[in-house]
Amino acid sequence: MKFSYFFRHMLAIVAVSFISAMVVYAQQSPAPASMPAGAVQPSVKVLADESYSYALYLPSKYSTQKRWPVLLAFDPDGVGVDPVKLFQPAAEKYGFIVVGSNSTRNFVDPSAAIRLLWGDVNKRYAIDSRRIYATGFSGGSRLASGLAIGCKNCLAGVIECGAGLPPGVNLPPAETADWFLTAGTLDFNYNEIIRLADALDARHAATSLAIFPGPHNWMSPAVAEQALAWMHLRAMVKGTAPVDKNFLESEFSRQVVAARSLQQSDGALAAFRAYRQIINDFRSLRDIKDIQSQQDALAASDELKHARKNEQTLLELQDKTGASIVAIANAIANKEKPSGVLYQQLESLMKEIRHDRETTQESARRDALGRGMAGAFAYARESGSDNMLKQDYLLARDFFKVAAIIRPEAPWPHYLVALVTAHLGEDKLALEELGKSVDRGLNDPQLLESPNFDKLRGNETFKELSARVAKSAAEKRDN
Repeated sequence: MKFSYFFRHMLAIVAVSFISAMVVYAQQSPAPASMPAGAVQPSVKVLADESYSYALYLPSKYSTQKRWPVLLAFDPDGVGVDPVKLFQPAAEKYGFIVVGSNSTRNFVDPSAAIRLLWGDVNKRYAIDSRRIYATGFSGGSRLASGLAIGCKNCLAGVIECGAGLPPGVNLPPAETADWFLTAGTLDFNYNEIIRLADALDARHAATSLAIFPGPHNWMSPAVAEQALAWMHLRAMVKGTAPVDKNFLESEFSRQVVAARSLQQSDGALAAFRAYRQIINDFRSLRDIKDIQSQQDALAASDELKHARKNEQTLLELQDKTGASIVAIANAIANKEKPSGVLYQQLESLMKEIRHDRETTQESARRDALGRGMAGAFAYARESGSDNMLKQDYLLARDFFKVAAIIRPEAPWPHYLVALVTAHLGEDKLALEELGKSVDRGLNDPQLLESPNFDKLRGNETFKELSARVAKSAAEKRDN
């Protein structure tokens, strides 16, 4: 509850900062272009404060003689160049400026960074104030949606990837923005994206949903292209971009082919959603009677009813799987039983879940179980990190051990256990877990430079592990 209040309060400050910057610079003429067009710039320093920066892409035909749509991108780790490179091909195709913040990241108040970034962008480039968009991944996605909700209709659209609305924030009115929502099939926030898409559509908000193969990550380049194409289309629908008949026909054909392909491949629910989007997007632009008839027929079919029921079952399976793991993690943290007993219960539970996932013949069930595990892993890892920041190292150790049990094949959770147990003086366990991490592929020597390992540097086992990490790093560079 406290976190939800903090997030709402922070977003209010961010929205005010954003609106203030818009008002200040709205009437100013943009400065002549000083950045090269047609090339990604990894770091452009903010003129008002050079400790802040952003990555930038200006379309190759950019000039200050016209106003351009802009996409503001928020990476959860503040690596702005990643989304800029991701969207660059589509931005060039559809004429978007892309700005990726290097100064906003998860768990850090973004108010000053957004105010300075937007002031700089609006002052230096020719921005179309009717076509400001935001995108983000994970926590960056929550920031993008929170900005749209907080500044009330100042954004034309939001491209959300891997996470939905900020915690404690209510579903926005339909007129707030256009919403493109996407997540991977193994993303632990998949459930949230599916439910948000349906909720926004029920509120008659312009909504597009795209699912791509993979885990919790930025969308694929193909989906990034689809997202900007949809925002370009929506601008034509709303009259903020000139109608391009060739583009409209091409996009209509692409969407129809995709919807029919989904229907033919047993994707009744995905096809129904696709037909619904086509109707919403094109009803004011062309004849859609055939599409409406196909959607009506699908809406009345037993196939769709079965698909809805099956999706709900899988969403509940993901929720139940994640909740069962998290319940034991919290029991360990709260010392509800002896830790040995609880760790054994967790091991047994994970064995059952993995067996179910490995033996099921249904790929959708396998994905739902995988998402539940991934969500619990993220909870344990983030809880451990939070407690390290609070200097509660015993609790951090417990959560990191839970993460290592959930994903024993991954190097990172074992490294985190080693990191915190070394700080606690549990040298034997620290070396054991560090060995597991190295065995599973740890290849960054800098991770061993942490002061937590200072007391172990003279240990022969630590020296051997350090040498192996250095060798792996060298082999990676050579390849």
